[in-house]
Amino acid sequence: MRLDNRAQWSDSYRWNLTRGNTEGRELVVETHFARHVRTLSLTDDERQIVIGSLLGDGSLTPTTCGCSFRVHHGLQQRIYVEWKFKMLSRFVRTSPRVSGNGCYFRTVSHPEFAQLRRWFYPLGRKVVPFALLAGELRALGLAVWIMDDGSLDGKQLRLNTQCFSEAENRNLVGLLRAKFGISVSLNSDKGRVRLRCNAASVARLVSLVRPHFIPSMLYKLPP
Repeated sequence: MRLDNRAQWSDSYRWNLTRGNTEGRELVVETHFARHVRTLSLTDDERQIVIGSLLGDGSLTPTTCGCSFRVHHGLQQRIYVEWKFKMLSRFVRTSPRVSGNGCYFRTVSHPEFAQLRRWFYPLGRKVVPFALLAGELRALGLAVWIMDDGSLDGKQLRLNTQCFSEAENRNLVGLLRAKFGISVSLNSDKGRVRLRCNAASVARLVSLVRPHFIPSMLYKLPP
């Protein structure tokens, strides 16, 4: 369901506010939208954005109807949040909102998000689903991951993967080399490890992801 249809539903609901039983009418509107969304399938690009985000700052939240996908970034990355919202707008009922120093939105519940949660949260904690990434991760998902968690380190580029275990980071080194031909190494950070793309591979990495970067996030890539 596109944004213009949501606007039509919203206008219809506002017109009915004067006709009583407003609480029930609002519930009907939301239910119709959610039911329709659950009949849709994620496109390849939509799925890449979700997977890349889950490697970074995104999360999947259990709901009474399954799982929803949540995006939350700082206010300085509001344009980035709005881009994700636009790219996933078929699955989102409300526009991004500001809360404190952050900006966020979440989708309605959807079976594919429940499926992805089983991959990324098999025991309730986020892990790296290597079998899924080996089969599905491509340049767009890699670009989203870097827009989420990447940062420049001189002529090198870091991926802040400290939330994952050292074993997972070591396996990510192998995955990125095998799938994209990118050489990365482990970098110590306050007792945890993260990934660092070696200077010799930065040019290849940038050539893969730059076409998918939005202008406001290019500061994370070398010129």
